[in-house]
Amino acid sequence: MLFEILQVRIVMATSKSTLLLLQLMEDTRADFTMTFRQLSEIYKQDLEVKSISKEYWALQDLAKHKKFSHWINLYLLRLKSNAIDSDDARRIRMQSVNPRYIFRNWMAESAIKKAERNDFSEIHLLQKILRHPFTKQAEAEEAGYSSRPPPWAKDLRVSCSS
Repeated sequence: MLFEILQVRIVMATSKSTLLLLQLMEDTRADFTMTFRQLSEIYKQDLEVKSISKEYWALQDLAKHKKFSHWINLYLLRLKSNAIDSDDARRIRMQSVNPRYIFRNWMAESAIKKAERNDFSEIHLLQKILRHPFTKQAEAEEAGYSSRPPPWAKDLRVSCSS
C-alpha cells in the first residue's frame, strides 16, 4: 500500500514538473530545443546547487523565472525517484533524443546570402553538421550553431511560399 502511494506521488510530481517546465518555457519565451538539450547536458550536481554556467544560456533564461527554483526541486525529486538511473545514463539517454543542432532560419539566411555571392561554404558546413545533430561538433560550435541566435536574426521571418 505504501509503495502504491509513493508511486502515485512520483507520477504526480513528474506531471507537475513537466507542466511547470512547459509553463516556465512559455513565460520566458525559451528556446525549446536548447532548453531540453542543455537539460540533457547539465550535471545533476549543478542543478542541486543551482549553478548554471553561461554555456547553458537557455537554462539561464529559465532561471530568471520566479518559479524556476521550485521547478528544479520537482525535477530533482523526479530524478531521485529513479534511483537505478545514474546521472551519466540520464544525460546519455536525453542527449540521444534532444539534438544540439537544428536548422534555423538565421542559418538558412546566412547560407543563402553567401550562396548569392557564389560562396557555398556555409551550405556545405550545414549539410555536414546536420547529418549528426546529436553529436557536439567543433565546427558547429565555432559557427555558433548551438549559441543564441545572433541579434540581427531577431526580426527574421521566413515564409513557406517563398
